[in-house]
Amino acid sequence: MSVWLLPIAREVMVEHCKAVYPNEGCGILVGKRKGETWHVLRAVPTPNRNEERSHDRFEISPKDYLQVEKEARKDGLDVIGFFHSHPDVPPFPSLTDAQFAWSNYLTVIVGVFGGTKIRIRAHLFDGQNFRELQVYVPLQSLPVDETFGDEGRTEILDLKGEVEPFISISVRERLSKLMPDEILLIRFDYEPALYSLPRSLTTAGHQILQIRWNEDGFWEFLARSG
Repeated sequence: MSVWLLPIAREVMVEHCKAVYPNEGCGILVGKRKGETWHVLRAVPTPNRNEERSHDRFEISPKDYLQVEKEARKDGLDVIGFFHSHPDVPPFPSLTDAQFAWSNYLTVIVGVFGGTKIRIRAHLFDGQNFRELQVYVPLQSLPVDETFGDEGRTEILDLKGEVEPFISISVRERLSKLMPDEILLIRFDYEPALYSLPRSLTTAGHQILQIRWNEDGFWEFLARSG
């Protein structure tokens, strides 16, 4: 189970939550659910109607919800969840969040620390408990078939903490040992590799299927061996 945030949806959500800090920001998530995957195409900020406790509570008015739902349906989309921020608090559901959560709708929480640092987590409420979902932001192409991201089927090369040129060299070596058309999932947190790795792989005859940001704090490449 996973959540895919379009970059523009993530940016709108994050910037709104930063703008209203140290109060809680909130809004509505619009998109589509496909099986066990939620695709968030829009994040629509709404006023926090809980003016008395806006520093640690949020409330979305029914009028705002109905307006967003109406606009979404015009475009063939659905309301698939809600977002709100936790100022200077980790982005995990509270007891209050559980009281007001809607079953089978996304609860996306943006932790805003000091007004600048961000951490995002997504959860699904089943009526009793929250289940955390992995959150991705596609930076190149739309989300590919989920089997590519299945850790049970895809070989993983974890290079978090490493730097260039070691990252590119390690990836090329691992891909050279795979059969043609096999998939490798590469994880790293060294930002310059985001630009050097694509050149290195395409020059060697390999194909990049997807570049994405993992909200756990690193980038992921899906590469097909050439």
